[in-house]
Amino acid sequence: MSQGVIQGSMREAPLPDIIQLVSQGGKSGCFHVQQEASRARIYLKDGRIIHAVTPTGEGFEALMEVALWLDGSYRFEELVPDVPSTITKPNASILMELGRRMDEWRVISQKIPSVDLYPASTLLPGETPHGVNTREARVLALSTGYYSVAEVAEAMQKPVLTTAKDLYGLVMAGHVVLKGIRSGKPPKVEAPAATEPAPAPTTAAVREELPAFAPPPPGSVGFPEGQDPLPETIGGGFAAAVPPPAPAKAAPVDDPQRMVKLMNFTQRIAQAAKMVLPEPQHEMVNRLQAKATQQIISGDGPEAVKNLALAISRGAVDAGCDADMVRTLNTHLKALFATK
Repeated sequence: MSQGVIQGSMREAPLPDIIQLVSQGGKSGCFHVQQEASRARIYLKDGRIIHAVTPTGEGFEALMEVALWLDGSYRFEELVPDVPSTITKPNASILMELGRRMDEWRVISQKIPSVDLYPASTLLPGETPHGVNTREARVLALSTGYYSVAEVAEAMQKPVLTTAKDLYGLVMAGHVVLKGIRSGKPPKVEAPAATEPAPAPTTAAVREELPAFAPPPPGSVGFPEGQDPLPETIGGGFAAAVPPPAPAKAAPVDDPQRMVKLMNFTQRIAQAAKMVLPEPQHEMVNRLQAKATQQIISGDGPEAVKNLALAISRGAVDAGCDADMVRTLNTHLKALFATK
């Protein structure tokens, strides 16, 4: 390796960490970043990020495109940059945002592995899904199998990551599947209404600034502290017939790490339920988990997680599962909530 050149894989060393390391040395130069056919250049001057260029643009948003390149490679070359200063934010906030978006994409990509795939609605003609907001409804209308994820984002005039987050929720709810080959007909594209009302702050602020979905380390804590235990029936199950008086609704969850725990706890609940329930009931579990995920994103927080366990238990009873199976299910779910 020649003097002044640093290179490696983003899978082995996250790009934000490498940029921070170089910037702390006060170096000037250019990061050449590549994933398959996509390329980007990120310029530093005296350790400060000043400019970024991709095939689709330049500046801060161009730099944020790199958040979708989890398997890319980088090469830093020391030089005196002769480029405009299009980025003025401090390095700390830039790298924090880049890392946050990478964490988001790391989880979203488990369901949407590529923005070149083609989302297609699974709904019947005229069928209206429940729990879908205005923006998700527009994404769903564009999901005919003709547009790729990236093309849907372009038609929506939204960042790719924002559209991918909406599609993630729709895929989890079973409203959309992803295909590898273009199909269907081009949908009618309507320009976003200029007077479209802004969503309520408690929902929009959390949905637009969806925090990192990075999986917690092994041995992570269980259900957040301070929550009341799940109510029990005489038989050891969850109380369902007469719900207790509803407590005052908690404030929306806006702490990224807190939301990470809640998101991942819904996955643990669903996995525990599927270990007990027969396969025909797994779709019910998936549907309830997707609903809880949407509620967490909308700000319902820990209450949505607790309600998920209650809903799965009630769903098992309604599906006709025998008493021993329901008792075993409740035991597994309560054990999760007791984990510290």
